[in-house]
Amino acid sequence: MEVQCLKVKIKPGMTQEFIDFVKDMQVNKMEFVYETMRSENIVVESIFLEKGEDADHIIFYTRSNPADEALEERERGSAIPVDTESIEMLQKTWDSVQSLEVLFDAGRLP
Repeated sequence: MEVQCLKVKIKPGMTQEFIDFVKDMQVNKMEFVYETMRSENIVVESIFLEKGEDADHIIFYTRSNPADEALEERERGSAIPVDTESIEMLQKTWDSVQSLEVLFDAGRLP
């Protein structure tokens, strides 16, 4: 398993727009989300909100199965509509990204 956890600073005044986008995906576009996750071999994707006095951040966590197919898909880019929308939203709302060190991650074996 590959695990990634990012701490993303949201641009000032853009938190609610990002929240609205994520909620819309959750309600109206989950089939595209799952399709993207399948294409990238992601088995878990979670987004957390951290409200701060100076800035808001999201914590973005993914767990994936490494596979050559997923790498090829990422290198080619995806034509899945939610991917294009997501990229545009991230460019619009994300300020800076910090990769967090994963100290422990456990998954139950089947």
